[in-house]
Amino acid sequence: MTTLSDVARLAGVSPATASRALSGAPGRTVRPELRDRVLAAARELNYVPNAAAQTMARGQSNSLGLLVNEISDPHFLSIASGVTRAAARHGCIVTLSSAGMGASGRAEVVDLMASQRVRALIIAGSVGSDDPAVDQLDAALVRLGRTGARVATIGAEQLGTSSVLLPNRRGSTALAAELLDLGYRRFAVLAGPANRPSASQRAASFADRVLAGGGQVVASIHGGFDRTAGHRGMSELLAGPQPELVFATNDLLALGALRRLREAGLVVPDDIALAGFGGGEFLNDVVPGITSVFMDTEQAGALAVDLVLGPDAGVRSVQLDYRLHLRDSTRRQPVTGREAAEQR
Repeated sequence: MTTLSDVARLAGVSPATASRALSGAPGRTVRPELRDRVLAAARELNYVPNAAAQTMARGQSNSLGLLVNEISDPHFLSIASGVTRAAARHGCIVTLSSAGMGASGRAEVVDLMASQRVRALIIAGSVGSDDPAVDQLDAALVRLGRTGARVATIGAEQLGTSSVLLPNRRGSTALAAELLDLGYRRFAVLAGPANRPSASQRAASFADRVLAGGGQVVASIHGGFDRTAGHRGMSELLAGPQPELVFATNDLLALGALRRLREAGLVVPDDIALAGFGGGEFLNDVVPGITSVFMDTEQAGALAVDLVLGPDAGVRSVQLDYRLHLRDSTRRQPVTGREAAEQR
């Protein structure tokens, strides 16, 4: 087995110099010509550096931690794809973990990441606004920061960390304005968890724009953030005043609502129209296609990597953009006699 000493001997340098050239360890810099000789010798001898030894030398590994709410959620899978691709460009591998929305479980994962000396950590998804263990998570992030690791969040503004901010308010407001323009006036909202900041921002912004535009929200249902919650919430809506359109604060809720509407023998959008938020690629395979606010979550992952591995070490935030994807689950409504008269 080729050793570091073999590489140093072939390059004509000391083992310490070879180690610094290969690992980027702190201390005296290695002259470019010496580094080139060491790297050429390592390639010639097919030398594979010892990752554990490099971690000890640098104080950090080449691993980037990614903590998400739920691995099976397409939203987080897309983020993970963006993070993995961007991290590879920085010479890092990704350690992926899921801890749900609970701050306590997340704090445990953050401490584990700190013990592994990850180079950086990205947290995707928010914790509940009323979670009693938020202080535990904050303390764990402080401990992680002491190892030199940088932290960024996606869709979760955590004190003291850089953030990729999702277009929750802007996207929901724009969607509501577009649906009003299509002629819809009576809305219901599948609002998701009341303590989830992203869900509450989307629901509130959507409702505010609807009311400002002369529409009304006949019902707002809180619950989970998945297909089952969408199915259950749609059942509650069908038992009350019928809306013209149901807005779901994420696409999984919309999918659950669509299934319940089909079970009830209702046709989308003829009987009730439907819109969601997220715009995941999986919506392209749904019939009818669901109108949604599209976020490029792969780009969100890449932006987060730039925040933690880029040259700017300061705490900063970037805004993720959005597009409205109007699909077959909504369509322009016929103009009523009164509206026609008002337009003349």
